[in-house]
Amino acid sequence: MATHTHPHKQVKDIFTKSVLDKIAATIAHVETGTSAAIRVCIREERDHDEAGLSIEDIAKREFIKLEMEKTTGRNGILLFILFEERKFYVYGDEGIHTRVHPETWTDVATTLGEHFKHAHYEGGIHDALRKISSHVHTSFAPTGSISELSNEVVVR
Repeated sequence: MATHTHPHKQVKDIFTKSVLDKIAATIAHVETGTSAAIRVCIREERDHDEAGLSIEDIAKREFIKLEMEKTTGRNGILLFILFEERKFYVYGDEGIHTRVHPETWTDVATTLGEHFKHAHYEGGIHDALRKISSHVHTSFAPTGSISELSNEVVVR
Protein backbone atom coordinates (compact mmCIF):
# COMPACT_ATOMS: atom_id res chain seq x y z
CA MET A 1 0.00 0.00 0.00
CA ALA A 2 1.48 3.32 -1.04
CA THR A 3 1.59 6.08 1.51
CA HIS A 4 0.34 9.51 0.61
CA THR A 5 3.04 12.12 1.03
CA HIS A 6 2.52 15.84 1.18
CA PRO A 7 4.79 17.93 -1.02
CA HIS A 8 3.81 20.89 1.18
CA LYS A 9 5.06 21.55 4.67
CA GLN A 10 2.81 20.53 7.49
CA VAL A 11 1.13 22.90 9.93
CA LYS A 12 3.48 22.04 12.79
CA ASP A 13 6.52 22.82 10.62
CA ILE A 14 5.21 26.23 9.59
CA PHE A 15 3.46 27.33 12.74
CA THR A 16 6.21 26.98 15.31
CA LYS A 17 5.77 28.14 18.91
CA SER A 18 7.33 31.53 18.16
CA VAL A 19 5.04 32.05 15.14
CA LEU A 20 2.00 31.07 17.21
CA ASP A 21 3.09 33.40 20.01
CA LYS A 22 3.35 36.29 17.52
CA ILE A 23 -0.14 35.52 16.18
CA ALA A 24 -1.50 35.41 19.75
CA ALA A 25 0.13 38.82 20.36
CA THR A 26 -1.58 40.18 17.23
CA ILE A 27 -4.93 38.84 18.48
CA ALA A 28 -4.36 40.57 21.84
CA HIS A 29 -3.43 43.82 20.06
CA VAL A 30 -6.42 43.67 17.69
CA GLU A 31 -8.76 42.99 20.62
CA THR A 32 -7.69 46.21 22.34
CA GLY A 33 -9.63 48.04 19.62
CA THR A 34 -12.82 46.00 19.80
CA SER A 35 -15.11 44.16 22.21
CA ALA A 36 -15.24 41.21 19.78
CA ALA A 37 -13.47 38.08 21.02
CA ILE A 38 -11.25 36.63 18.28
CA ARG A 39 -9.64 33.20 18.05
CA VAL A 40 -7.65 31.44 15.35
CA CYS A 41 -7.88 27.71 14.68
CA ILE A 42 -5.54 26.04 12.20
CA ARG A 43 -6.36 22.47 11.31
CA GLU A 44 -4.10 20.31 9.17
CA GLU A 45 -7.02 18.44 7.61
CA ARG A 46 -10.62 17.36 8.06
CA ASP A 47 -11.57 14.74 10.60
CA HIS A 48 -12.91 11.51 9.05
CA ASP A 49 -16.49 12.33 10.04
CA GLU A 50 -16.30 15.70 8.24
CA ALA A 51 -15.85 14.34 4.71
CA GLY A 52 -19.13 15.67 3.34
CA LEU A 53 -19.29 18.89 5.35
CA SER A 54 -18.83 22.41 4.03
CA ILE A 55 -16.03 24.59 5.39
CA GLU A 56 -18.75 26.65 7.13
CA ASP A 57 -20.12 23.57 8.92
CA ILE A 58 -16.64 22.50 10.05
CA ALA A 59 -15.89 26.03 11.30
CA LYS A 60 -19.18 26.08 13.23
CA ARG A 61 -18.33 22.74 14.88
CA GLU A 62 -14.92 24.09 15.86
CA PHE A 63 -16.51 27.29 17.19
CA ILE A 64 -18.73 25.24 19.51
CA LYS A 65 -15.90 22.86 20.47
CA LEU A 66 -13.92 25.93 21.61
CA GLU A 67 -16.99 27.11 23.59
CA MET A 68 -16.89 30.43 21.77
CA GLU A 69 -20.68 30.73 21.89
CA LYS A 70 -20.42 31.31 25.65
CA THR A 71 -19.18 34.90 25.46
CA THR A 72 -21.42 37.42 27.24
CA GLY A 73 -22.30 39.43 24.14
CA ARG A 74 -22.20 36.44 21.76
CA ASN A 75 -19.38 38.38 20.10
CA GLY A 76 -16.93 35.59 19.27
CA ILE A 77 -15.20 35.48 15.90
CA LEU A 78 -13.30 32.40 14.77
CA LEU A 79 -10.76 32.59 11.97
CA PHE A 80 -10.76 28.96 10.85
CA ILE A 81 -8.10 27.59 8.52
CA LEU A 82 -8.27 24.14 6.95
CA PHE A 83 -4.64 24.11 5.90
CA GLU A 84 -4.33 21.09 3.62
CA GLU A 85 -7.25 22.30 1.48
CA ARG A 86 -6.24 25.98 1.71
CA LYS A 87 -9.77 26.84 2.80
CA PHE A 88 -10.67 29.58 5.24
CA TYR A 89 -13.79 30.65 7.04
CA VAL A 90 -14.57 33.47 9.42
CA TYR A 91 -17.33 32.40 11.76
CA GLY A 92 -19.03 35.11 13.81
CA ASP A 93 -21.47 34.42 16.62
CA GLU A 94 -25.06 35.76 16.81
CA GLY A 95 -24.01 39.09 18.28
CA ILE A 96 -21.59 39.61 15.39
CA HIS A 97 -24.06 38.61 12.66
CA THR A 98 -26.63 41.14 13.84
CA ARG A 99 -24.17 43.96 13.06
CA VAL A 100 -21.75 42.58 10.48
CA HIS A 101 -22.96 40.93 7.27
CA PRO A 102 -21.37 37.46 6.77
CA GLU A 103 -20.25 38.42 3.24
CA THR A 104 -17.98 40.96 4.90
CA TRP A 105 -15.70 38.06 5.75
CA THR A 106 -15.06 37.24 2.08
CA ASP A 107 -12.56 40.09 2.20
CA VAL A 108 -10.68 38.32 5.01
CA ALA A 109 -10.70 34.96 3.19
CA THR A 110 -9.44 36.63 -0.01
CA THR A 111 -6.58 38.24 1.93
CA LEU A 112 -5.62 34.86 3.40
CA GLY A 113 -5.89 33.15 0.02
CA GLU A 114 -3.52 35.64 -1.61
CA HIS A 115 -0.93 35.26 1.14
CA PHE A 116 -1.21 31.46 1.29
CA LYS A 117 -0.83 31.22 -2.50
CA HIS A 118 2.65 32.70 -2.03
CA ALA A 119 3.40 30.66 1.14
CA HIS A 120 3.17 33.80 3.31
CA TYR A 121 1.27 31.96 6.01
CA GLU A 122 2.18 33.96 9.09
CA GLY A 123 1.84 37.33 7.33
CA GLY A 124 -1.50 36.26 5.91
CA ILE A 125 -2.91 35.50 9.34
CA HIS A 126 -1.65 38.82 10.76
CA ASP A 127 -3.24 40.70 7.82
CA ALA A 128 -6.47 38.72 8.16
CA LEU A 129 -6.69 39.59 11.86
CA ARG A 130 -6.20 43.28 11.05
CA LYS A 131 -8.96 43.02 8.40
CA ILE A 132 -11.31 41.42 10.93
CA SER A 133 -10.54 44.28 13.29
CA SER A 134 -11.25 46.87 10.60
CA HIS A 135 -14.66 45.29 9.97
CA VAL A 136 -15.75 45.18 13.63
CA HIS A 137 -14.04 48.10 15.39
CA THR A 138 -16.90 50.57 14.82
CA SER A 139 -19.73 48.12 15.63
CA PHE A 140 -17.95 46.61 18.61
CA ALA A 141 -16.18 49.38 20.48
CA PRO A 142 -13.80 48.25 23.19
CA THR A 143 -15.43 47.89 26.59
CA GLY A 144 -12.25 47.76 28.63
CA SER A 145 -13.34 44.40 30.00
CA ILE A 146 -11.05 41.41 30.27
CA SER A 147 -10.92 39.19 27.19
CA GLU A 148 -13.29 36.26 27.69
CA LEU A 149 -11.44 33.91 25.35
CA SER A 150 -7.84 32.78 25.18
CA ASN A 151 -5.69 34.39 22.49
CA GLU A 152 -3.79 31.13 22.08
CA VAL A 153 -3.94 29.75 18.56
CA VAL A 154 -5.51 26.30 18.33
CA VAL A 155 -3.56 23.92 16.11
CA ARG A 156 -4.60 20.35 15.49
